[in-house]
Amino acid sequence: MKKTVLALVAASGLVGASCWASEWSPFLGGGLTVGGDKLNRDPLLYVNGNTENLHGGSLIDLRAGLDFRMVNSDISLQGVIAYQTDRSNADNGSVDFTRMPIEFLVQWHANPKWAFAGGVRKALEAKYNGSGAGTQFGSDQKYKSSMGWILEGEYAITPSVGLKARYVKEDYTSRATGEKSDGSHFGLLGVYYFR
Repeated sequence: MKKTVLALVAASGLVGASCWASEWSPFLGGGLTVGGDKLNRDPLLYVNGNTENLHGGSLIDLRAGLDFRMVNSDISLQGVIAYQTDRSNADNGSVDFTRMPIEFLVQWHANPKWAFAGGVRKALEAKYNGSGAGTQFGSDQKYKSSMGWILEGEYAITPSVGLKARYVKEDYTSRATGEKSDGSHFGLLGVYYFR
């Protein structure tokens, strides 16, 4: 964890250097992800007989970040903080798996419409939790994430609106049992750049 924070601080120091002065663009985004191992041992069972499972790489991804386009270059850097969750709700309770990933990506702009990126991410505060009747499926189970890596392509619908397709490789280890679960996933995200 300390190494991750130091790496992000060092990277932000490089980005802030005056010789790299260029365009900063904050952005917001969100979308859907799918993948990863099933986290609940038994299916979540509803009174009507329906079942559901939570996965280590699913479902909703919300994010905010900064895009830094270097001077006279096809390269930009992106720093992101996100909130990702897979959740199951019922009238009498809920179960969710939440985490807060921090990401750093290097993006190459092949042309005005297409960009491709690679980077790293670390998911913080990963937790599987049940409330109400959902506590029977587990409560307050904390996980440690691996350092993950990201491959991503982005299509610019307009100069301010982009559509990202991505793959993330990562895993989670239960702090209580040491059991490892795959959190790798595919995602489709929309982003809006404030330019």
